[in-house]
Amino acid sequence: MTVRIATSLFALCLATAAALPASAAEQALTGAEIQTLLSGNSVHGTWASTDYWSYFAADGVTLYRTDRGVDRGQWRVKGDRYCSTWAQSGESCYRLARDGNQLIWLTDEGKRYPSSLISGKAAGF
Repeated sequence: MTVRIATSLFALCLATAAALPASAAEQALTGAEIQTLLSGNSVHGTWASTDYWSYFAADGVTLYRTDRGVDRGQWRVKGDRYCSTWAQSGESCYRLARDGNQLIWLTDEGKRYPSSLISGKAAGF
């Protein structure tokens, strides 16, 4: 009888687990998704131990704010990559992934920089 109860409990656990929704999984973004997601919105994160905010205007202007001030550059989508151009550092491109409200910037060297997606223009711009 104990074996039957244990087997029934195990089957109930399996059925319950199968009925639960799958957790959000990180998804690579396409170029169209990047364009839609970033256009007119902001992100906040830490890049190489620097706390930052970025805003991505629909017209291709991007603003990058740290405690040192605000830089202005240009952004665009090239294939399935986000690219930005800055006067002092030139162009940089990254793949992007999303996990819920978290946006993950992926470098060609394999580094990952998570950030939080903010609807609209973040305060301070």
